[in-house]
Amino acid sequence: MRVSWATDQGSPLRPNEDFVAAAPGAVVVLDGCGLPLGTDLGCVHGTAWYARSLGMRLLSRLVDGLGGVPQAAPPVGPPEGAHRPGERPLVARLAGAIADVAASHRATCDLRRPTTPAATVLAARVRGDLVDYLVLADSTLLLDGPGGVREITGGPYYAAADPAVAEHAITGTVPLREVRDAFLLTDGATRPADLFGLTDWQGLARTVRREGPEALIARTREAERTDPEARRWPRSKPHDDATVAHCAFSF
Repeated sequence: MRVSWATDQGSPLRPNEDFVAAAPGAVVVLDGCGLPLGTDLGCVHGTAWYARSLGMRLLSRLVDGLGGVPQAAPPVGPPEGAHRPGERPLVARLAGAIADVAASHRATCDLRRPTTPAATVLAARVRGDLVDYLVLADSTLLLDGPGGVREITGGPYYAAADPAVAEHAITGTVPLREVRDAFLLTDGATRPADLFGLTDWQGLARTVRREGPEALIARTREAERTDPEARRWPRSKPHDDATVAHCAFSF
């Protein structure tokens, strides 16, 4: 698996709260939930720190095979490639990583506060001749194979301080021979397709494959600059942090 990625800060007023990292056979992308400036998070570290800390711990667990909090609920998500109950290993990895981060700052921060730092999570790893994936919250995974592009976007649950939220992740496993590329995108990078309507998921994948992750972010910024007051495309932020990771399985 070859991984290329790009990330871009959305505003000079706050740090980039996205996080991306890769290791042999695995990649993670997180989007820290950026609350309005001045919001009391009850945390001395901040959202960028949370996304970075959770991402590094999750990547480590994907690579070294450490387990996590056992899951008891049935799988959540689409039937294609989904695991049977008790067979969602990435859920345990994510739950364990969330628990690790919570333990690391519980003594200094109020993790019971509703505004405690949180993040979306995307993960993919190669396991022999299989590809495992996980999607939590509103970031997007694109799987591109012989049948075209399949889009997977998560639901309303975010990783924060409760490991049990990992049960709400969409997970699955697909044969490596059926996937040419995987694209992990935060919602700041999917705007041309899901907010602006300038292309579709196939078009997003084609841009990244042919021109690289930086090209998709550049096109997103170009479109945003044509609507600086967010009138044509209503949105909470004129520019958002944007991250794209491209996993090529055949090259």
